[in-house]
Amino acid sequence: MWLLMIGCQFISDSPLGSAEAVESYPPLVALITVDTWRLDHFTKEHTPNIWALAEQGERFSRAYSPMGLTTPAHATMLTGEPPWVHGMEANNHHGYQLREDLPVLPEMFEGWSSAAFVSAYPAGPEGGMRRGWDVFDGPESGERPGSIAIERALNWLPVDKPALLWVHVYEPHGPYEGEGSTESIRYAEEVLRIDKALGPLLDTLQQRKATIVVTSDHGEVLDEERCSYQHERSISDHVLRVPLVRWSPSSTSGVLDGWVGLSDVPTLLKGQMPDTRPYWIAQSGMCESDCAPGCSPSGIAGRDTVATDPGGRWINRPGKGQFAQGSPRGDLKEQIARVPSVRPRVDETTEAARSLGYITPIE
Repeated sequence: MWLLMIGCQFISDSPLGSAEAVESYPPLVALITVDTWRLDHFTKEHTPNIWALAEQGERFSRAYSPMGLTTPAHATMLTGEPPWVHGMEANNHHGYQLREDLPVLPEMFEGWSSAAFVSAYPAGPEGGMRRGWDVFDGPESGERPGSIAIERALNWLPVDKPALLWVHVYEPHGPYEGEGSTESIRYAEEVLRIDKALGPLLDTLQQRKATIVVTSDHGEVLDEERCSYQHERSISDHVLRVPLVRWSPSSTSGVLDGWVGLSDVPTLLKGQMPDTRPYWIAQSGMCESDCAPGCSPSGIAGRDTVATDPGGRWINRPGKGQFAQGSPRGDLKEQIARVPSVRPRVDETTEAARSLGYITPIE
């Protein structure tokens, strides 16, 4: 059930707000993803441009990521499915692939022009992330400044047919750049810097009366856990709860408190309201026993699975077993037990080892 706070109808005072101006452009839908952006750094101070957009639109205060890894989380946004369903169970350089039978975001907007401008290799193109896009512009390795993706997106925007746009910026992913004396301060500087860079794009999209969704793939651990300044090993709210905003000319402004997730991004982009959930299931990106005590084996095979509800969490930690934090509902223990184990990536090396009996297939 939705709880809508501070609700009012937003009416644009832009000179393009007339019916004539609205009709002058074909439909435009835009997804903007800010990598490694924490929910507590979604404020008027840290992100003034995105905050102004949110004040005019819908801000989802209980939005969750399925995993603290860039590729799996973005694949969830592109398919509406969690990693253990869409198949991208780790970052694309590990060799995982999106299931070919699942429709991806540009295929959900059939007949529209589509373009993706991404700033880091884990957002594509490898692993099926490029599938369906008319234009996919991203680095073949490493990362590049978000300003490049933003500039190319602004230059691409068509005016003659409906269009779907995805812009991914890698700031504020570490290593953090800035003048601050601590990692936490430099992280905040990165957030503010990329918000400023996104300002012209957000202004243009609003002038074009686009439907805009802004979110993050996951957050970040700063100094709250023993393994600080990372995200792939954690199932904390610092990593799994993410900012999520939608703006359109018909938005009803306010804070929406129902539980949603990155799997609802396709629904939001289509202008629909997602169904809320009583709980959310997610996983850590990997196991490292110094960071998650008791987990085993190391790597992705020992990752945590967690089910969170308003009362608490059930955690399944390979090597340690299942345990509760707080007072979650009892059936969540069975829900996380149904999440399948991570399947090993299949390649020639794996197949050769299996044929020699060194690897037992996972059914």
